[in-house]
Amino acid sequence: MNINHESYYTGIPLIDNQHEQYLRLVEDLFAACKRSDFDQKIVDGGLTIAFAYAIEHFDAEEALMLSAGYSGYETHQKKHNEFRDEADRVSAMSKEGIDPEDQLIHMTKWLLEWFLEQTLLHDKALAAFLQRKSGNRGKA
Repeated sequence: MNINHESYYTGIPLIDNQHEQYLRLVEDLFAACKRSDFDQKIVDGGLTIAFAYAIEHFDAEEALMLSAGYSGYETHQKKHNEFRDEADRVSAMSKEGIDPEDQLIHMTKWLLEWFLEQTLLHDKALAAFLQRKSGNRGKA
């Protein structure tokens, strides 16, 4: 899996750095299926790390939105909550006897698609708001 990370930059260093780390975690998870010791524990461990990092990122992003008075906060937070709900649901998949490789493929695809949509629609809108707001400072 190779993603052109630059096309998803927001121009907000904190968010961009966290996005880079998230993508590395997803890429590592995708690569895990090639390991000779691949099993359900590797899937569960990788997903736990990716989900925890995403939640940490959401917390930072939501704090940034609140401190900036971002009018799109509720919509953006709703998308984060949808991710949280889906992460809880798919975390239970390992208990349902689903093949670990099938689960991993499904999850990495979902994690990547979710990231791409979230970044292009919601994070870039937040970045534009923050850039406008910082550009208006000192102007009256």
